[in-house]
Amino acid sequence: MAGSPLCGRVARSQSMDAERLHSGGPRGGRLQRLLVALLLVLPVFWAAHSYRFKLELDAVATHAQQRLALLSASLDAELLRFESLPAVLAQHPQLKTLLLDPYDAAQIDLTNRLLESVNDRTGAGMLYLIDPGGNTLAASNWRRPDSFVGENYAFRPYFQQAIDGGVGQFFAVGATTRVPGFFIAHPVRDGDRVLGVIAVKIELDQLENTWAAGGESVMVVDRHGVVALSSVAAWRFAALAPLAETSRRVLDQTRQYFTAPLNPLPLEWLDGRRLSLSGKEFLTVARPVPWVDWEMLMLNDTGAARRAAWSTVLAVALVLSVLVVVVLYLRLRARRMRERLAAQGVLERTVAERTADLADSNARLTREIAERVSAEQKLRGAQRALIEADRLAALGQMAAGVAHELNQPLAALRTFAGNGLILLDRHKTEALRDNLQQMIGLVERMARLTSQLKVFASRQQTTGGSASARAATQVVAGWLRERLDRARIVLELQGEDHAFPLQSQALEQVLSNLVGNAVDALDGRGDGRIVIRTGLQDGRLWLEVEDNGPGIDPDVRERILQPFFSTKPLGQGLGLGLSIVSDLVGGSGGRLEVAAREGGGTVMRVSWDAATAQQAEKDV
Repeated sequence: MAGSPLCGRVARSQSMDAERLHSGGPRGGRLQRLLVALLLVLPVFWAAHSYRFKLELDAVATHAQQRLALLSASLDAELLRFESLPAVLAQHPQLKTLLLDPYDAAQIDLTNRLLESVNDRTGAGMLYLIDPGGNTLAASNWRRPDSFVGENYAFRPYFQQAIDGGVGQFFAVGATTRVPGFFIAHPVRDGDRVLGVIAVKIELDQLENTWAAGGESVMVVDRHGVVALSSVAAWRFAALAPLAETSRRVLDQTRQYFTAPLNPLPLEWLDGRRLSLSGKEFLTVARPVPWVDWEMLMLNDTGAARRAAWSTVLAVALVLSVLVVVVLYLRLRARRMRERLAAQGVLERTVAERTADLADSNARLTREIAERVSAEQKLRGAQRALIEADRLAALGQMAAGVAHELNQPLAALRTFAGNGLILLDRHKTEALRDNLQQMIGLVERMARLTSQLKVFASRQQTTGGSASARAATQVVAGWLRERLDRARIVLELQGEDHAFPLQSQALEQVLSNLVGNAVDALDGRGDGRIVIRTGLQDGRLWLEVEDNGPGIDPDVRERILQPFFSTKPLGQGLGLGLSIVSDLVGGSGGRLEVAAREGGGTVMRVSWDAATAQQAEKDV
């Protein structure tokens, strides 16, 4: 029966059907299926690209906001460093003497030398004295060829504001030196009468060079849309858009940018936060500098985000390709089963041919898998390199924060020291004593800052050992007693004394940060209460600090443990306190938890498991 003509015809018919199925049908049908597949796949690729691109842009924006905050703080520090210098110098009797007799050559010489000496000691750009008509009588650069002496600055807004009795502030390109700078002016008075104006020029070219050396693409834009400062020289004194006629008239009157043409940059906005500049795409992050009516912009190249998005598209394409291969394999397997039932001989030949094809496919897949494994290893190496780069970026942020925090106390120390010399010459010992007390307070403030950073830098070396909660609380209460009494805050310790698995200085640092944050939260309430509790319950040794303050906003509760994140105003902290506490507790095997208190307030709890607690009890 197996060799009958009927069986032969059936086998040939089955073989022809199988060959037609294998050929995929007419060419038009294959083209139609290909078009349908593309219509189904292209939206998937677009969605994957858009999603990954947005994630990458959000990450770039977050990092840029942090960098921009530091750069803005450095700009504020540079501008405010000499804010009080004209006000202090305006009280000097030599300036009044010259303004009352502006043609006395001896007084002019004395004033020139005075301004030159003060300028050398303070490190300011220029100091100069202007009479009511706008003429410069004396200047710190009186020896130089581009001296301000004899120049008239009546057209400058800062002079007009100061001669009217206010404080003048203005950014402009110098009419004499052609060097841009920020001008601060203060009136020189004789009683209620304004005799003239003392002005200081702050040159910001060093700050721009620092931005450029750091690889930052930064610009500071004034209210007219003109780039006043920039890390890229080609952007400086250009406009973000064509200037309005009113803006151009104002700039021409004040000669703010002297003869700069103020041409618009080749800039095109792509959406609310992306723009194209000179053919290159950037993500922009902005931060206002309100007190001088400026806005600081940071431009971040989107090339890396684009590459990451396309890599995601390639990964999706690879997954879809594997799925297609699997589907085709299953269809092929089903077809072979049908062919086997119809004609065993044809099936065996087809299986042999397909087995060879599959062997080749498997070999190719094996090679591809090896390539993917190698790529994954390279990716992990790149990730480790990024982690190291992020650690170095954090050190850079810390350095910028320290520079900002120490800058104002150092400037104040310089001023108090100068006043102290004057008071010493005048034998005013009581005022001199007050000056010295102020200087001592500033030095103690700087010492507290550096000691906190020292603990942050060496926190891995302060874990281990054990310390008494009661003893640490007494030490911290002594540190903060003056602040507690001044704010009328009650500090209580409840529960039995326990030994915690930290060295004494580490436990004191933990309590100091937690209680200090609670004191800051209770500032100005008048009925503040802080409770430190300890206990051993359910196999956990715990210590918590509770306050009845306003509590923590749920939106920022998850972020408060991050280094350099702070809800305090700029300049009142680096945002390292809770990060230090988290690292110290985590390094000793414990954990830090933040919870809201019923009725308002915050509870900060640190805890360890029972084994760690028992070992700490033995070590006491």
